[in-house]
Amino acid sequence: MKTTNYLWLAIIFGLICVPPSDANEKVLIFSSNYEPYYGEQMADFGPVAKLTLLAFAETGYDAEVVFRPWARALKEGEAGKCDVLLGGWFDTEWENWMALTDAMLDNEVGFYKRKDDDVAFKDYADLKAKKVVIGTVQGYINPDGFLAADLMTEQVTEDLQVMRMLVANRIRLALVDKYLGRYLLKKEGRENEIEWLTTLQIIPFVTAS
Repeated sequence: MKTTNYLWLAIIFGLICVPPSDANEKVLIFSSNYEPYYGEQMADFGPVAKLTLLAFAETGYDAEVVFRPWARALKEGEAGKCDVLLGGWFDTEWENWMALTDAMLDNEVGFYKRKDDDVAFKDYADLKAKKVVIGTVQGYINPDGFLAADLMTEQVTEDLQVMRMLVANRIRLALVDKYLGRYLLKKEGRENEIEWLTTLQIIPFVTAS
């Protein structure tokens, strides 16, 4: 049975929202490409986006997903230019300006390296001393201690750029979700060129409103 507010969505996501005054009002969702969880080129924008859109449809709300680089989506979301931010690694600072869902899944965040590179992980201080360049995505939450370590990083707008830079030997490590990184290179037939070096942190994956 359909509801007339966000109750069904709240039950699924654990998200408490104030419904629009008009059920026909379009809900604007900002997202970045984060395959295989969601992406602009995926069927139905991927499983997480599909579930979100179905939840809104079930409650009688139209919803539109607009894709942005994550740093831009986060900035515009904080400025109130959208109703929902689809996905993201949990950060307690977000709670100051948005309502967060319960964790939908956990991301295993850490380093990929090239198989032909003998780089090892002892600790952040060792990576800094050896001037190891690490690829990261702008706007992402970093594992505990990463920023404080003042490491050498190369920032880009999307995970695919990071993984391509890794196999092209432009960086030595890629800081990404384990499943995502391998998935992206598998699409390009290059997954056998990389290997998982270490898991730094398990970070909950949430959606925000």
